[in-house]
Amino acid sequence: MAKGFRLEGVIPALVTPFDEHEEFNEEAYRRLIDWLIERGVTGVVPCGTTGEFSMMTRDERRRVLEVCVDQVNGRVPVIAGTGWTATKLVIEETQYAKDVGADAALIVNPYYLKPKGGKGIYDHYLAIAEAVDFPIILYNIPSCTGQYIPWQVVEDLAEIDNIVGLKDSSGDLKYLMSVLEKVGDKIDVVVGWDEVVLPALSAGARGMILASANVIPHI
Repeated sequence: MAKGFRLEGVIPALVTPFDEHEEFNEEAYRRLIDWLIERGVTGVVPCGTTGEFSMMTRDERRRVLEVCVDQVNGRVPVIAGTGWTATKLVIEETQYAKDVGADAALIVNPYYLKPKGGKGIYDHYLAIAEAVDFPIILYNIPSCTGQYIPWQVVEDLAEIDNIVGLKDSSGDLKYLMSVLEKVGDKIDVVVGWDEVVLPALSAGARGMILASANVIPHI
C-alpha cells in the first residue's frame, strides 16, 4: 500500500503564521496554502522544522494540521510533520495525521534523549511503522537533532513497506550520495538544504522540501 506514495517535486515546508499574541493565524495560513498551490507546488509539509513544531503544544500542532488538510482539500499531498522526542508520542501523532486525512508523515529522529547508535534509531522507526499503516518519510537533520540517521540504517529501514522516503537536510553531499546509491531505487530521496539542491537533483534526488519554497515555489 504505502510504497505507492511518491515524493517528488517542489514541496514547501510551511511556515506557521502567528499573530501578535502568539496565536495561530488561521486566515493567513489558509491564504499561504492557496497561494502556493496556485503556483504549482507538488505537496505541503505542515508542522515541520520551519513550521516550528517543537515550539507548539499538541493541541496547536493538531489544529494546524487540521486546517492544512481542510484547505488543501485533496489538491496536493499533505505530508504531516509528526516527529517528537518519544516514540509513543510520535505513534500517537502519526495515527492522528492519518485519521484527519494527511497523506504521509515526515518524522525526525529523536532530538533530545537520543538513541545510542544506529540500532536505537532503527527501533524507533520500526515501532512507528509497525504501529501505524501509513507512508513514513525519514527526516535527517543533524544540525537540529545532533546526530545523523546513518545511511546503513536508512538502507535497513528502506526494506519496510511503509517507509517510503527520506528528506536529507544535512547539506552533506557525501552522505546524500551514499543514500542515493544504496536506496535510491527503493525509496524516494529529497533534499532539504538549498545549497545542494542542484547537485542533489543531478545525482538522482526526486525533489526538495524547502523553507525557501514558501516565497519562491517556482524554484
